[in-house]
Amino acid sequence: MSSLLGGLGEKLADKWVSALAVPGLLLLAASAAAAVLGQADALDVAALRARAGQEAARAGEWSSVAQIAALGAVVLGSVAVGALVRACAAAAERVWTGDWPAPADRVAARLTARRTARWRGLQSRITALSEEMPIPAPGRPEYEANRAEIDRLTALRDRIALAEPQRPTMTGDRFAGTGTRLRNQYGIDLAASWTRLWLVLPDTVQAELRASRAGFGAAVEGTTWAACYLALGLRWWPAALIGLTVGLLAWGRGRRAAVLHAELVESAADLHLKTLAAEFGLVGTDAEPDLAPAPERDSVPGSTPGPPPGFIVEREVGLALNRIFRKAT
Repeated sequence: MSSLLGGLGEKLADKWVSALAVPGLLLLAASAAAAVLGQADALDVAALRARAGQEAARAGEWSSVAQIAALGAVVLGSVAVGALVRACAAAAERVWTGDWPAPADRVAARLTARRTARWRGLQSRITALSEEMPIPAPGRPEYEANRAEIDRLTALRDRIALAEPQRPTMTGDRFAGTGTRLRNQYGIDLAASWTRLWLVLPDTVQAELRASRAGFGAAVEGTTWAACYLALGLRWWPAALIGLTVGLLAWGRGRRAAVLHAELVESAADLHLKTLAAEFGLVGTDAEPDLAPAPERDSVPGSTPGPPPGFIVEREVGLALNRIFRKAT
């Protein structure tokens, strides 16, 4: 029996299984407490302890095989609950990013319109103040006051979105805004170019992007666990407090992770688009469809060719890359 339990412990030490089993086991324990105590006696620890002692004594009368089977059932149940919550996290991520299903189109359109109206209102005030800006003279009261007001309004606008809102949620707009900003700057279609860009990124950059994406996914999964505890709160109110606490922490963590990931994606494009352009031989900045190929340079065998000195990714280069990636479709 001890050898079987030792083997089971080694299996539980597996990172993937532990990530599913531990939170699943906690939810099962909370569900058991809810079933025993209910709302009226939600904090009756003595009753919970007594019931646990009775069940432990009853299990002690079982055979070793039955005890192992019961333990295995609890572990498998915990893993199953964790796997189910992880699967539901994919749907929760769609909620976070504003990619809502068709039945929610009307609600999404209203929320997006309201966010757009607020964003445009702030942008109009920023534009008006910029046009009224006094002659640059740092230190003059009127100049500093105008500059401070523009900075304040810009911060408020950027809290809504960095580009004109396209989604009903802040996180969705933060991700979508990255593509908009890169398209405005370089003419590049991020969706069409991302896989090619990924292949020229250094390993360290790829690792940072994976870590930031995993952080966002973990936060979304945390909100899914919080929803489970909130639902359990209908039977046992302390679970609702747990769900509310976990949900608020995961929500804040998720917003920060989304901002970080979007900034890393944009930074990776800023720094390595020129390498991608060099890979495809686009080194000119004129508007001709056929841009000049990169001149031959001495290179180390097997190394990735880099951009020529002074090469800047202009919009024409980005548009040329789009034509290549879309295969002229």
